[in-house]
Amino acid sequence: MYKLSFILCMSVCVSLLLVGCDQYEVKEIPKSIYLDKESISLFVDDQLQLKASPTDGIYQFQWSVEDPSVATVSSNGLLKAIAPGITNVIVKGGSVQAVVPLITIVRVPLQDVILSETFIELFPGTQKKLSLTYEPTSANDIPKGQWSTKNSDIATVNEIGEVTAIREGSTMIVFRTGNIERTVHVEVSNTKPFNGPHIISSAAGLIVYAVDFDYGGEGYAFHDSDPENPIGNDDYRRSKGDTQGFPVEIEGDGSNIGFSKANEWLLYTVDVVDAGEYLVDIGLSAAAETGKFHLEVDGVNVTGTIKVPNNGSWSDWRLFPSTPLIINLTKERHRIKFFFEEEGFNFKGIRFVKK
Repeated sequence: MYKLSFILCMSVCVSLLLVGCDQYEVKEIPKSIYLDKESISLFVDDQLQLKASPTDGIYQFQWSVEDPSVATVSSNGLLKAIAPGITNVIVKGGSVQAVVPLITIVRVPLQDVILSETFIELFPGTQKKLSLTYEPTSANDIPKGQWSTKNSDIATVNEIGEVTAIREGSTMIVFRTGNIERTVHVEVSNTKPFNGPHIISSAAGLIVYAVDFDYGGEGYAFHDSDPENPIGNDDYRRSKGDTQGFPVEIEGDGSNIGFSKANEWLLYTVDVVDAGEYLVDIGLSAAAETGKFHLEVDGVNVTGTIKVPNNGSWSDWRLFPSTPLIINLTKERHRIKFFFEEEGFNFKGIRFVKK
């Protein structure tokens, strides 16, 4: 009885296995050819080596191009663009084939790159985006460009040309593409010229008006001991984009600065084109005997204390001293500070004339 049961079980198992084999028989995988490119774009006269797979000897590949006036292809898949156009590259192997679209265009080399700016001024922590113009505008052969900075402690630049100012100083931002290199001079400062640039040269004298002290705010562009501004007038500065200059007492519609006090000061950024000695005098008016000031160049007192005589008015303007001061300026950017040592006069401007 046991033997009979065992034989019956084995028969059932064999039958099930046979049925399972009928249901899950192995099917042949469709044959395919694969190319290493899904689409191709070539300049006229350029070549490209194409590769087809599998490479195990199953197929003997035959290459062709639908429109041989646009491109040709060799027996081993070397493609050459002949003329501008659109066509297909075909590779066959037995009964299967692969097709890849091809576009060919005439090469227009890049000749020049123009930057949106070649000089920028930034406050620390601010950013500025530089843009590019390619010439000719029809150029289509443009090597990959790269931005860089000469000094990342002063300013950095990212891959899209956005410059970030880090701390005070000067550096160069560089854009390179192929053999073309273009630069941007970056000046990072806590202040920058107001109504500038203020350029001093031998060809023309310069008057820097008192009300045109730098942008930058308290402690950087000026120091005023009374932040409330008793005359409440900042229309001149605010109308030109300065929202930080309110504490400075600007009189009238921007004619002069008054109500000054001891140890207040104003900063002016100037650019000297021609180095040498300059005659310097000050536009002012005094109705008191107490007025004193001095001038600083880049933080150095270059005049010593100068006493302002009383001429009996707050608005009878004159240039003082009658024999101008002599200041030596090098060819570069300078910061001129007008320092009120003692109050008692109104201030209109500073004049520079090459000696």
